[in-house]
Amino acid sequence: MTESRRQGALGLALVLPPLCLLFFLVVVPAVTAVVETLAPGPGGSAGLTVARYAEVLSAKVIRTDIAFSVVVTLISVAAVFVLGYPLALYLRFSPGRLASLLAVVFTIPLFVPVVIASFAMITFLVNHGLVSTVLYRLGIETFPPLVYNATGIVLTEVWASLPFAVLILGAGLQAIDDSLIDSARDVGAGRVRTFATIILPLNAIPTRITLTLLFISVFGSFTIPYLVGGNAPQMLGVTMTNYLTQYLRRTDAVTMAVLAFVIAAAVGVVYVASVSRRERDV
Repeated sequence: MTESRRQGALGLALVLPPLCLLFFLVVVPAVTAVVETLAPGPGGSAGLTVARYAEVLSAKVIRTDIAFSVVVTLISVAAVFVLGYPLALYLRFSPGRLASLLAVVFTIPLFVPVVIASFAMITFLVNHGLVSTVLYRLGIETFPPLVYNATGIVLTEVWASLPFAVLILGAGLQAIDDSLIDSARDVGAGRVRTFATIILPLNAIPTRITLTLLFISVFGSFTIPYLVGGNAPQMLGVTMTNYLTQYLRRTDAVTMAVLAFVIAAAVGVVYVASVSRRERDV
């Protein structure tokens, strides 16, 4: 056996266990779920049918929950990006003790379990909590509720997702050569023009990857929407769980899971394309 074949066999042996795990824990359940939702019901005609999808989507409550999930996810991702990108830029290009301190502080949510973070946000945002007390002391006596609704979900998702976004965006910014930025400054480019013409284009692929992973993570979340969200409308993960455990409508829950997978997979195409393009560029 030649050296190249030996290395190829070794590489295949290393990736085979995780591939088998992925196949049996992800691929097989996903295919089984799709086949189950397409199979005809009792007394139905032979062959595959989309009747279950039509039945699920005909329910106004489910359509509302799907739209609610997408809207909350988009708002959360946009808020994380607006807050995370400037922080990543500051940590990348600002030396000093303050930047070093922030680099440690902003990672704290990564080590806080989601359940604890959710209850902490409830205590922080609920009526008679810290935020409402401060607003009342400032003379603001009427303000919208900040928890058990979409606002609470967005605020908690932003708090939990911000460190993850900053880490990925920061990794992309670290890959930008300082000489390119110095060259732009030497020819008279200001900070805004340097950012628009050099930093933003060179960090476009990590940015797309960050946005994609954030969307999939928030859209498929359960703990935060379950604890911080309201009774209606609900995020799709909570709705699926209710249909499975409370209403005992397993097929409807599986159908909604497939719909959620299709939405996440459509967004995941952006991630795969971005990773493939980055590998080609390298």
